[in-house]
Amino acid sequence: MFPNQQSKPKIAVIGAGWAGLSAAVKLVQRADVTLFEAGKLAGGRARSFGGDKGGFSFLDNGQHIMIGAYHGVLALMKQIGVREQDAFVRLPMQWYLHDGLRFQTAALPAPWHILFGLLRGKNLSFAHKVKLLRDMRALQDRHRSSLPDTGVGAWLNQRNTPRKLIAQFWQPLVWGALNTPLDKASLNILCNVLSDGVWADKAGSDYLLPKTDLGNIIAEPALAFLRGHGAHIQMETRVPRLTTLPGGQVSVDGEAFDAAVLAVAPYHAAVLMPSETPDYIQTAYQNIEYCPITTVYLRYNEPLKLPAAMTGFAQGTAQWLVSRGALGLPPQEVAAVVSVSDHVGAAKADEWAAKIHADIKRVCPDIGEPAAYRVITEKRATVAATASRRLPDLAWLHHRKIYPCGDYLHPRYPATLEAAVQSGAAAADLCLHEWADSGRFDDGFSDRLFFRRANI
Repeated sequence: MFPNQQSKPKIAVIGAGWAGLSAAVKLVQRADVTLFEAGKLAGGRARSFGGDKGGFSFLDNGQHIMIGAYHGVLALMKQIGVREQDAFVRLPMQWYLHDGLRFQTAALPAPWHILFGLLRGKNLSFAHKVKLLRDMRALQDRHRSSLPDTGVGAWLNQRNTPRKLIAQFWQPLVWGALNTPLDKASLNILCNVLSDGVWADKAGSDYLLPKTDLGNIIAEPALAFLRGHGAHIQMETRVPRLTTLPGGQVSVDGEAFDAAVLAVAPYHAAVLMPSETPDYIQTAYQNIEYCPITTVYLRYNEPLKLPAAMTGFAQGTAQWLVSRGALGLPPQEVAAVVSVSDHVGAAKADEWAAKIHADIKRVCPDIGEPAAYRVITEKRATVAATASRRLPDLAWLHHRKIYPCGDYLHPRYPATLEAAVQSGAAAADLCLHEWADSGRFDDGFSDRLFFRRANI
């Protein structure tokens, strides 16, 4: 039970990334919330770039690609007053590889939108199309059977999937959705992504491509919403290690709170946990494996005429080029996404720019040299979505009113923005559930289980 006898719990949210903002927004109308953020900008690893923009319309700390199945993100945006049409360009899923498979979902209900889209696809033989559809059907059957997890690469080898299909569909899909090498990637997590996305309904497979910076989409509107509802915002405040108090409260930066939501990256979370935290929790955090993502922004003196809003490569440095002109932004600008970018090898910024420029020249051979570029590499961009991964056992922390959250803790999804938002909402529900069980707060939370609210 919470020791505080006031009508609302006093809760600290540590970290203003998308998970922390999601938790704080969920809590603020039912709790006295203080949000701590170590940086100058909110948004975590999905934030506006704070440095010199070099003449670009905007730069984010990485090019993020979302889909229509991001229901948690869309619900959070609606709550904080951001309209989807102001934030994103929604496009039907189009798979366009310059050097390979090309198809677009058909205007039909799921799953026919995928089936007919693939059958009408280009640069793939009919036999390969049938094989791809059979593999997809086998994956659906396997998912319904709840079989033990395995690596995507091992499963494809078992299925004798041709190398061409792996190179032109499965590897780009896994890199883009899970940001994990094919041989290590979890087949069950991939199934969850497909089941809740492209297999569920046509709208779920749509691309949601940001046409403004991520600060305008979540971070700044969320902070404004929180301030408007009385939350205390402490930016540029790096809190020390949390301390559990004898009365059952948690000390955060020298102040007592009824609970704390720990919404920071796992390598920061481990440092902030109380000194008496059991070794098995610390060990679990130390063993977390990360994968990098590199984003290269290029600006030219002339418009780029890319054939699709997202133009990809089966064989190239860039997996996807995002055309800013297709989003109503300056057509001279392009963003290149390199998932699992350590497979390219270490490279300096000018080397990255040269590699991506070479990819662009394959599509636009007459384009001149770039006028400007920016390279952003997140070495620990996401936690690897590995087969049979084990999430940390957080019961000890929960018992002490400390609730870690973040994309890396989602039980079904890879480390995505949707996973972060759902995890933050679930942590908020745990806080409110505990307060309801104490008998001093009743808002319908006492019967909700962890992640039920987030539809997990």
